[in-house]
Amino acid sequence: MVFFEGEQRFELDDLLHASTEMLGNGRFGTAYKAILDYGNVVGVKRLKDLSVNGKKEFKQQMEILGRLRPPNLVSLTAYYFARDEKLLVYDYMPNGNLFWLLHG
Repeated sequence: MVFFEGEQRFELDDLLHASTEMLGNGRFGTAYKAILDYGNVVGVKRLKDLSVNGKKEFKQQMEILGRLRPPNLVSLTAYYFARDEKLLVYDYMPNGNLFWLLHG
């Protein structure tokens, strides 16, 4: 796991053993709410079928996304890359999804 802004808050094993709730499916993968053993809650996007040519390209793209701090979007906290698994980790926002907040 690669973390942005600060120290590593948990290990990959903590994330893999977390209690999860599926939040939804999208074009790029499935989003989950993950509750870690010590109570920390994160949002996780499990990516599927990306057109990334390799680890170096994926890492470059994640480094760019990790530096962004848009005021109206959740910032990327960490990412994980393996041949068969790609995860994006965000701070969990409990107030529902953006569609329902905008359109009620």
